[in-house]
Amino acid sequence: MLRVILIIFIGLLAVVSKADTTSVEGDTFLHESSVDWETNDFPIHRWKTLVGAGIEGRTQPDDIYMGTWELAPKAIYHGHKHETPEIYYIISGKALWTVGDETREVTKGTSIYTRPGEVHKMVNLGEETVQAIWIWWAPNGDRKVFQSDYIFTEEPGVQPEGAGFSE
Repeated sequence: MLRVILIIFIGLLAVVSKADTTSVEGDTFLHESSVDWETNDFPIHRWKTLVGAGIEGRTQPDDIYMGTWELAPKAIYHGHKHETPEIYYIISGKALWTVGDETREVTKGTSIYTRPGEVHKMVNLGEETVQAIWIWWAPNGDRKVFQSDYIFTEEPGVQPEGAGFSE
């Protein structure tokens, strides 16, 4: 199953990387420039959902979400978990990434797989924004995972001096 998801992910990555800058709306094509950044209570990270089950104005497969994600320079995105499996593919930047009890330094070209319910945490190690492509999917077509709770397993804590987006 993971091999199939990785093949789909690589195909999506190839399509995204070859896209021109023309914004084409509809349920087949969508350029990231036509989607606003989203954030939560912790504005040290942000994302754009480009493919989303039932999200108006996005391409519309019903069992997958995909988009771009950024972690601000020097920022710490504290430990959290959710029931949706997740893959990240790092486009730029350098981070210390923890999944479960394993922590690694990740850079451009690294893929990270997080199993359902597995705690994960990201720490930007540099002055550059970490940029990634992310993908969520509904295992066995069970779309209920998209409505599952997003649980923080650590307190957010104080961000290091200089952490955040400059824009």
